[in-house]
Amino acid sequence: MSRKENTYRIWPLAVPIAFESFFQMLFGFADTYVLGQYADEAVAAAGYVNQFLSIVLLIFRVVSSGTSILLAQAIGAGDGDKQKSICGAAFWLAAVVGTASFFLTFLLKEQIVFWLQMDRILWKPAIEYLGVMSYGLFFQALFAIFTSIFRSYGKAAFTSVISVAANIGNIIGDILVVNGYLYVWGTVKDVALVTVGANAAASVAVFAVLWITDRDKVMQKPKQWDLKEILRLGIPAAGESCSYKCSQMAVTMVIGSLGTEALTAKIYEMNFSFMLVLLPNSIAVAAGIIVGVHIGAGEWEEAGKVSFQCIRKGAAAVAVLGLVLLVSGSRFLGIFTDNENILRMAYIVLLMDMAAMFAKNANLTFGNSLRAAGDVVYPVAISVMSMWGIGTGLAWVLGCVLDFGLVGIFAAFLIDETLRSFLLWRRWNRRVEGKLRLKGW
Repeated sequence: MSRKENTYRIWPLAVPIAFESFFQMLFGFADTYVLGQYADEAVAAAGYVNQFLSIVLLIFRVVSSGTSILLAQAIGAGDGDKQKSICGAAFWLAAVVGTASFFLTFLLKEQIVFWLQMDRILWKPAIEYLGVMSYGLFFQALFAIFTSIFRSYGKAAFTSVISVAANIGNIIGDILVVNGYLYVWGTVKDVALVTVGANAAASVAVFAVLWITDRDKVMQKPKQWDLKEILRLGIPAAGESCSYKCSQMAVTMVIGSLGTEALTAKIYEMNFSFMLVLLPNSIAVAAGIIVGVHIGAGEWEEAGKVSFQCIRKGAAAVAVLGLVLLVSGSRFLGIFTDNENILRMAYIVLLMDMAAMFAKNANLTFGNSLRAAGDVVYPVAISVMSMWGIGTGLAWVLGCVLDFGLVGIFAAFLIDETLRSFLLWRRWNRRVEGKLRLKGW
C-alpha cells in the first residue's frame, strides 16, 4: 500500500474533524451557561456579537479554503517547492487579515454594536464583550490556516487534539469564572478573556510545532501568484457560506411569522439536527482533501471513487443516527418542553430534516469534490440560486401562502437539497468522465 493510501484515508481524517466540531459546539454552550450566571442581558449581548464575529470568521475561511485546495493539489503532484510557497503565502495573508480584523473591530466596536440594532440595555455588555473578543481574531485567523495545512497533509488528528484541548481549557476557565476563582473585571469580559486565551494557546501550540518541524512553510516569502490563487479559490466558498447564513436568517423570519410555537419547535429541533450533519460534513471535508490530492497527481479515476465512497459512508452515518432519532427523538425533545403541540411539530420536522440530510450528504461531498478540482464558481452559483429560490422562496410559499406551516417549509428544504445534490452530481460526473476520455480511457 502506498504512503498516500496510508495517509489519506476517509475515517482518520473525518473523525478528528467531527470531534473538533462537536467540542466547538460545547465551547459555545459553556460560554452561554456562564454568561447566564451574570444576567440574561449578557447572553443576549454575546449572542448578537457572535453573529457579527461569525461573519468575520468567513473572511478567514477565504484564506483557509483556498489554501486547502491549492495545497492538496501540490501535494498530489509531489511539488515540494510549490507546497512551501503556498503555505508561506497563506500564513502571511492570514496574519495580515487577522491583524486588520483586530484593529477594525476594536476601534469600531461602538459603531458595530450600534449597527447591530440591539436594545440600548445591551450596548454596554456587548461593547465590553466585543472589545475583548477582538483580540482573539488574529489567533483565530492563524489557527484556521494551520488547521488547513495540517489537514492537507493528512494530519487532521493533531489540530483536532489541540482544538479539543483548547475547548476543554475554555470550559475549565468558564467554571473558574462562574465560581469566582478567576476574577479580573467581574463582568462578561472575564468570559471573553477565557475564550481569547484558549484561542491564543491553540494557535501558539500549532505554530510552535510547525516552526520546529518545518519552519520554511511559514517563513517562505509569499508569491503574488499564490496570493491571487488563494483568493480566487477561497472567495466563492466563503460567499456560499455567507449566502447560506443570510438565507437561514430569512427562513427564521418566515418561521417566526407562523407563531411562537412554530419558531420554538424549530429551535428545539436544531439542537438535535446538528448530530445528523456532524459526520457527513466532516466526511465531506475529508473528501475535498483526498480528492484534491488525487487530482494533483492526475488520478481522476481514484478521485471519482473517493467521492462516492464518502457519500456511502456519510449516508450510513445519517441512517444510524436517524434511526436513533426516529426511535427516541420525541423523548429527547421532551427534555426542553412538555407542550404537546410543540413536541409534535418538532418531531415531525426532525424526521423531515433526516430525509433531507441524505441529499445534503451528497450535496456537501460533490460540492467539496468540485472545489478540490478548482471548479469553485458552479457549486456557488447552484447553491445560491437553489437556497434562495427554493430553500427560502418556496419555503415561504408552502409555509405561509399555502398554509402548510413548518411541514411546508421543511418540504422546501428537502426539494432544495435534492435538486442541488443532483446538479452537483451531474457536474462532477461529467468532469471525471471528461478527464478520463482525454486520457483515452
